[in-house]
Amino acid sequence: MHKRNALIALIMTAFLVTSPIALADSNDDIPTNATNTGVHDSLVDALVKADLVATLQGDGPFTVFAPTDQAFTDAGIDLDSFTTDEEIAALTDILLYHVYSGAVNAAGVTDGLTVAMVNGDDASFTVTDGTVMVGDATVTTADVMASNGVIHVIDKVLMPPADLVDIAAVAMSTGVHDSLVAALVKANLVATLQGDGPFTVFAPTDQAFTDAGIDLDSFTTDEEIAALTDILLYHVYSGAVNAAGVTDGLTVAMVNGDDASFTVTDGTVMVGDATVVLADVPASNGVIHVIDKVLMPPADEPVIPEGCDFVIGLSEDGMAFDNTDLSIAVGQTVCWIWNDAAMAHNVAQIREEGDTTRDVAGEYSGTAATTVDYRITFTEDETFYYICEPHASMGMNGHVVVGTGISEAPTNVVDSDDNTPGFTAGIAAIALISALVVAGSRRR
Repeated sequence: MHKRNALIALIMTAFLVTSPIALADSNDDIPTNATNTGVHDSLVDALVKADLVATLQGDGPFTVFAPTDQAFTDAGIDLDSFTTDEEIAALTDILLYHVYSGAVNAAGVTDGLTVAMVNGDDASFTVTDGTVMVGDATVTTADVMASNGVIHVIDKVLMPPADLVDIAAVAMSTGVHDSLVAALVKANLVATLQGDGPFTVFAPTDQAFTDAGIDLDSFTTDEEIAALTDILLYHVYSGAVNAAGVTDGLTVAMVNGDDASFTVTDGTVMVGDATVVLADVPASNGVIHVIDKVLMPPADEPVIPEGCDFVIGLSEDGMAFDNTDLSIAVGQTVCWIWNDAAMAHNVAQIREEGDTTRDVAGEYSGTAATTVDYRITFTEDETFYYICEPHASMGMNGHVVVGTGISEAPTNVVDSDDNTPGFTAGIAAIALISALVVAGSRRR
């Protein structure tokens, strides 16, 4: 039971008094006064059924917001229908939502005041042009004094707010989040979203899962479950944020560690490319915003292995290199790496673009394999052309431009001067050998 120490001013000094309670006696307790008014018989009967008469005859002091018999009729409350323990407990919760612990008279009302009632739920007050309301009920008579508190007559029965459940339980009850709940179960995240939080969850509908083509039965391996977990936690923000707290251009870090960005246009809130179709669904440990698409986390930047400046792998279909046109600086290292590929591949240098046969004097990773880690540190300007030998005819090739991409031309120059020592003798020797070969061939 929540209590407030400060005196709470609830009622303005001006009232719409429709009928004074002539029989009220400040020497009688609250239930006795209610019995004597003639317009609170239903309230008294409800107190008897819920076994609360003795409670409200206690020392108190109490402040009771007392609905009239007409208010009970308008609410459709049939006291004879409350028979089980659960139903009596519900009636008790309703009645104690009309009781504040402490005697509060009319004085200095604050519009928007919220107080905790004896049942533990908050009740809020508004004041408009001298009319005071608690929830949607209007105070028609105030400051009816009793020996153990004060009564304020109201024209409606106050209904306590529904007891909130955790985010996971809310999702289970909506009827449009079965896929989300199934995904949470598969990723072992139900207990997480039943924790204290608070959390803000952007909850894709079942149709959103269907539109995204997500088949939960396909997530079976540890790696696949980890990917599903990453997707789901990209829908969760640590902290409770209502839609009104979202501003255009806002970017926040979601629980999975990736950033999500928001746009607000003409009152419509979007997170990424998903639209919030229902906002501010309350839960005991946060708030839910329903969205029409599944959010996909941004792709993680590839991790560059130590010793590599660039990594070339395989395309998604495994039939091409994933970076066929790479430019690097002299001195940098390129690593061709793949693991457990569906097909075997290798790296073989070719002399020029378009060749399908490797240069036997060039770089070579060896026989094609499904797991390869081949590294070249390029030390001079050149354009390095390469192929995968088994799939060269299928266009599996690439090239690396190093620096300018142009190798320096050879600088060796042969002196053609006939007077160079030994030059004439060398030519004569070659001619002699040629003559002997020809002569010999003729003799055969």
